[in-house]
Amino acid sequence: MQQKLDGNVPKPRQKQKRKKISLQKQKLTIAEKSKKTAKRKLNLAEKTIKTIEEEIHEDRPIVFKPNDGPQTEFLASDEREVLYGGAAGGGKSYALLADVLRYCDKTNHSALIIRRTNDELRELVHKSQEMYPKAFKGAHWSERKALWTFPSGARIWMTYLEQDKDVLRYQGQAFTWIGVDELTQYPTAYAWDYLRSRLRTTDPSIPIYMRATSNPGGPGHMWVKKMFIDPSPFN
Repeated sequence: MQQKLDGNVPKPRQKQKRKKISLQKQKLTIAEKSKKTAKRKLNLAEKTIKTIEEEIHEDRPIVFKPNDGPQTEFLASDEREVLYGGAAGGGKSYALLADVLRYCDKTNHSALIIRRTNDELRELVHKSQEMYPKAFKGAHWSERKALWTFPSGARIWMTYLEQDKDVLRYQGQAFTWIGVDELTQYPTAYAWDYLRSRLRTTDPSIPIYMRATSNPGGPGHMWVKKMFIDPSPFN
């Protein structure tokens, strides 16, 4: 004869369910304690990292300090296209070499620095070899590729563009930063306008910029003046 269970006595399935819930609560309690412990360790690690970074920053030598005035204003500019003009000896090329470094801690930073001739480019390369390894330990220059590579994966190409048709070498390529040293050496705006089409980014943390330097005069003086000087308020 089958024994009838009292309503106050839990059935086997109810017992198993309550036991399972009890075990889950115990696991949840343990997990929450582990989470708090991990959070404390993470906070401690972040503080340690911050302290070390501050110490490194304090001990790091100053590689480049802009002069008050045009150099500082040029490096602080956030407009997409900026021309740094002035007489020779004003530190324009150094400012250009420094400006391109601002995103070299990011993997997707891809930059291009141009001079009109290879002989003129050599001076820029020499200056960069003095500056970049000090600014970024592990920065490497490849003479064959005309390319700087940085520990982050960022890249800076340094090359010459002697004729307008040479811009076709960059067809299909994309850069987040493009700089032209001595822009007025180009008789027309063709190279500058074409390079605009190569300026793009897929990384929202990296803005796109075009920068140029120039002395007064030169075969491209009039178009550069018309593009940059005439529309701008006096500064």
